[in-house]
Amino acid sequence: MTNADLASENDGKPSKKPKVLVIGAGTCGLRAAEVLIRAGCEVKVLEARDRVGGRIATTTRLGLPLDLGANWIHGNVGNPIIAIAEKVNSSYSIDELDDTIVFAPDGSLLPKRLGDEVVTKMWDYFDEGITYSAQNMPTIQPNVSFMEYYKSKIAAEEGWNEERRTYQLQIADLLGSIVATEIGKQDFRNLHMEEPIPGENLFLSSTYGPVMDLMAETVLKEDGCLELNRPVERVETVRVGGEGQVQRVYTKDGEVYTADAVLCSIPLGSLKQDRVKFDPPIPEKIRQSIKHLGYGSLEKTYITFPKAFWMDGPSYFIFLADSTASDRKTTAAISLAHIAPPHNQPTLLFYTHGATSKHLTSILQFSSPQESRSKILSFFHPYISKLPNYSPSNPDCVPRDYVSTNWLNDEYAGNGSYTNFPVGLVDGVEDVKVIEEGVEGWRVWFCGEHTAPLLGLASVSGAYWAGERAARRCLGAFGMEEEATNV
Repeated sequence: MTNADLASENDGKPSKKPKVLVIGAGTCGLRAAEVLIRAGCEVKVLEARDRVGGRIATTTRLGLPLDLGANWIHGNVGNPIIAIAEKVNSSYSIDELDDTIVFAPDGSLLPKRLGDEVVTKMWDYFDEGITYSAQNMPTIQPNVSFMEYYKSKIAAEEGWNEERRTYQLQIADLLGSIVATEIGKQDFRNLHMEEPIPGENLFLSSTYGPVMDLMAETVLKEDGCLELNRPVERVETVRVGGEGQVQRVYTKDGEVYTADAVLCSIPLGSLKQDRVKFDPPIPEKIRQSIKHLGYGSLEKTYITFPKAFWMDGPSYFIFLADSTASDRKTTAAISLAHIAPPHNQPTLLFYTHGATSKHLTSILQFSSPQESRSKILSFFHPYISKLPNYSPSNPDCVPRDYVSTNWLNDEYAGNGSYTNFPVGLVDGVEDVKVIEEGVEGWRVWFCGEHTAPLLGLASVSGAYWAGERAARRCLGAFGMEEEATNV
């Protein structure tokens, strides 16, 4: 057996210094490792990629750093990511991205007042739906989508003409970029699980790169703690001497590690695909809860230009799509030219989800780089051509380059982005609880944005909290509650 330095097979009883193996070095895994190390455990973190961060990643392909994963800190009240971001002197954008205009499906610009009203109503319906779901979940019938509730709200509005109702229906697609799927697939009964953390949403202008670097400091300082390029294939719980057990973890390259406990922070999508095998198999109750939850497909495309030709216009553009069309959904673009220096750049950020994300990532998967560039820029051209000051003869309006994410084809991301709650889900809260509790008798726990507290589900802060909670569960199993409270 290799890596005997992590072994502790003394009759299956934990050594004086418990040895814990953490699978995954994303936000959750890094936070879990930090808590365990500070409490006095010996920790090994195995990461499948050649970098830390998981579904948080940055690129400099277009010049200045850009986030391929999370862009936002959702809610600034009691959010632990704020404190980390402030330690690295991060820059945020709030008001700079608030100025919005809305384009009708025919390309015409909605009057500013009407556009603002349509956007405000969309968020009002979403917020009211969350509140209604929280207060009435037991009485809401299963298999009811949020879209049905949304349509009922439109139907109840008085004094609206058919055009106004149509715009309100078309903009609902934009919420798909929140739930990472078509909004018609979002369960209404469990909509309360989308409740946001209180406070303002902050766009991290300086990117998550410095934040992730700081989060990784603890594991990087521990000699031999972090191992990259180590995809885990199997976790085996081995009974040794009476009631004791040890964990053996097998990696794709043939390495074998042993420890007293395992924290598995791989994405929900990976759990759904059985990317890591468990021996004995994890309990059926946990398997069913993993199956019940959904996994989304939010992608983003950055397109950069020689100059921000739209700069004298607003910073946030919404393009309504015909609600009967299936190939193009309502889409939004953010102007990164409007954020404060030194992070501003002549670049547009488009968010896509659901079928649109699948279409774009299929281009990336099956086309050559040159073909992909042509097809993806052609896809976004109808939106770009609507922007203020656009002219096909102006070289500043010709894209210089682009970057598109490809999480749907990323096996280590679980072939997707983050957790959501599909129509037909009976009790998502219970499912999250079942997964989060893990298999304590085996000293195996699961953690990630899919096991976060309700106010942090499917977010970076939620992944942070989930890692912290899993680490504390582990410490409690070793009788280290006092050490846990001091971390």
